[in-house]
Amino acid sequence: MQINFIYPKHYDLIFHVLAYFKVNNASDLYDERYIEKMTEEKSGFYYDIKPAVNSLQNYYNENFERLMLINFLPYYCNDYNEMKNNFLACNRFTHDDIQFFIEPFIEMLDNESEFFFGYWEALKKKYKSSKRSTENYFIKELEKYSCVFDFFGKPCKILFSFVITQNGRGFYSDSHFAALIRFPENKSAFGFSFIQLLHEYTHNFTDGLLNQNINMKDGSHSLSENIVVFADYFLIKAINVKFIPQYFDWVKNGRNEDLDEQKFLSLFTFDENLKAELMKLIDNIVKM
Repeated sequence: MQINFIYPKHYDLIFHVLAYFKVNNASDLYDERYIEKMTEEKSGFYYDIKPAVNSLQNYYNENFERLMLINFLPYYCNDYNEMKNNFLACNRFTHDDIQFFIEPFIEMLDNESEFFFGYWEALKKKYKSSKRSTENYFIKELEKYSCVFDFFGKPCKILFSFVITQNGRGFYSDSHFAALIRFPENKSAFGFSFIQLLHEYTHNFTDGLLNQNINMKDGSHSLSENIVVFADYFLIKAINVKFIPQYFDWVKNGRNEDLDEQKFLSLFTFDENLKAELMKLIDNIVKM
């Protein structure tokens, strides 16, 4: 299998900054513990990011369906300057978006980058010793799911973030599977990180079953998430059934409850025709 590992410093700056933003939907990365940690790390640093975030937060939430692209555009950029230029040139953003959000957002990035890029390099050095074992784990696990990549004829890209506080980001491409996830800090986190990667990859072929643009406002994003969680269960069950208990732990997300197949399946109530189409697709994939 062809697997490409990427460690995008300029992209991590975005997730570092978004950890300060309170967002009113499932993309939220706000994390008070992370902010407290950064306050200690930035002791003596001249720039205070919080007032800038407070001035932009409402506009970001009110215009999220357009501005959410700041979560994804960096994937298509090779470095920090290209990312900033693409933000300014994106035709999805209105004139007001550029004036009242993008330009001050870039000014905030410029200021914060003076601290963050050095901090990121220190993290890269910190994780250097575990980089090989982490990548080997993901190669080994992804090879078990080779039927997925063979079925769609696509190789894989894994973007490892050192700072994203939760969830991940998936990217659709005709030529490859690509997703960004948190770099696992230790071996005990390998399994959960792999599930997040599989989750983001699965969006690549299940979102199309909805036959609509997916967004937060109309509930289609929540539906797409449920479909992926449902689909991954049957992928894992067919390919690596011993992994199911760990998958249930990931689904529970820290909640203290028992979860078995019957209870898991009872969580999902979407259209039976859609469910049948999904199961047919999963069946065709695992037979590959």
